Amino acid sequence: MKIVIADYKEPLNRDLEIEKHFFRKGLGDDIEIETYEYNGDVEDLKRAISGADGILTSYLEFPAEVIESNPNLKGISIEATGYNFVDADAAQKQGTAVAVIGEYCTQEVADHTMALALAVSRKLKHYDREIEYKHKYDYNSTSGMKRMEDCTFGIMGLGKIGKAVAKRAKGFGFHIIAYSPSWPEKAAQELGVELVTKEELYKRSDIITLNMRLTPENENILNRDAFEMMEKKTVIVNVSRGQLIDEEALLEALDSGKVFGAGLDVLVEETDENTKKSPFVGREDVILTPHSAFYSDKALFECQRIGAENLVYILKREKDKVFRMVNDVEL
Repeated sequence: MKIVIADYKEPLNRDLEIEKHFFRKGLGDDIEIETYEYNGDVEDLKRAISGADGILTSYLEFPAEVIESNPNLKGISIEATGYNFVDADAAQKQGTAVAVIGEYCTQEVADHTMALALAVSRKLKHYDREIEYKHKYDYNSTSGMKRMEDCTFGIMGLGKIGKAVAKRAKGFGFHIIAYSPSWPEKAAQELGVELVTKEELYKRSDIITLNMRLTPENENILNRDAFEMMEKKTVIVNVSRGQLIDEEALLEALDSGKVFGAGLDVLVEETDENTKKSPFVGREDVILTPHSAFYSDKALFECQRIGAENLVYILKREKDKVFRMVNDVEL
C-alpha cells in the first residue's frame, strides 16, 4: 500500500514523522510512504501520485484531471477544515473518498481573531513602529481609536469558531451581531447575538470578523459594494480564507479611509514570493500573520494526528471512524 504526502514547500515544513507514525501504527510497518513537494508542474504531480492508494495534503489543489489521473486512488485526507481546493464531486464519481478535519483548533482561531481585532483597533502596529524605529514615545502620535464597549462587533459565520469568537467578544462588552443564514434565531439569542442580514452587518459593525467557510456563494463576500455600505470606518479581520475578500476592493477601502484597518491571517496568494509584492505588506494599518491562527503545539499535533488517522480509516474501510467525510463514497 502506498501513501503520498503531497503539498507546497511551506506546509511540508513540519515534523512529518508524526503522520508517518500514525500511518505505520494503523497500516503496518511495510506501508510505502513518499513525500512530494509540488513545483507547479501538474503532469509531475500526476506522476507522483500514480499508484498511490491514499494522499495526504493541507493546501494542494486537486482538480478533476489530477484525481482522475489515478483511478485507483482510494482517499484524499486534508489536514484542514476547508476543502475548496479539492474537487470532491470528481473524487466521488470515481469512488475516491475525501476527508477533512472537523475541528482541532477552534480555541486558537477564536483567540487569534480577537487578538487581530484588538491589535488593529488599538493601533498596536503604529505604536510599536513609533517606539521601535523612531524611538518616539508619544500616545498622541495617532488618533481615531474607539472605546470597545461603544462598538458593535459583527461576526460573519456562527459555526464553532464564530460561536467561540462571540463568547470572547462578549467579555469585552461589545454588542454582537452576526450574519449566519443557517442559524435559528432562538439559538442566536441564547448566545447573546443578534442575527442580521449581511447588508445590516456591513452598515452597523465597527469590527467585522470573517469566520465562515469559503463556498462559491461566499467568495468575495467582502467586495466593493460591501465596503461602500460600511459607515463606521470598520476594522476587518479575516482568519478563514483569503478568497472571501476582494483584495483590490479592500485596498481601495483602506486608502479612502472607509476601512480603519485590517488583520489578515489569510491571503488569496500565500507564498514567500507574495510577501515581496503584496500591497498589504508594509502598511501600518494592516497586520498580517502567516495563516497561523490555528497554531499551537497541541493544535498542530491534533491536525496531523486526525489527518493521518482519517486516511488510515479510509484505507481500512472503516468509514464510521473517519472524523468527517465531505463526499459520499462507500468504502
